[in-house]
Amino acid sequence: MNHGLEHLKEQALKGAVIRLRSAATFARLHIKNPLFQKRMGTGNTAVLVRLEWPGVLSVIDPETGELLAVSEPGQPGDLRKAFVPPVPALAGVESGGTSQGAI
Repeated sequence: MNHGLEHLKEQALKGAVIRLRSAATFARLHIKNPLFQKRMGTGNTAVLVRLEWPGVLSVIDPETGELLAVSEPGQPGDLRKAFVPPVPALAGVESGGTSQGAI
């Protein structure tokens, strides 16, 4: 009888996963992005804070549009693992290591 109960639990879990995935797709199709966007700070230290689906928090330079920081989905306080923040000293330097004005 215990085997039958385990089977029912497994089926209930599978059903919950299907419903949750369906709801996530529904939300993604109907959500308006960004969910939240507001300027934080004043003057030259101001940044644009944006929250987008699926719970990704971004910090953006309002003048250049450059992405300064981005979170893991659903973890607004955790920096995305693969994210490399801009390095001010390298501004204007191409990936080849030469400045844009150099020949």
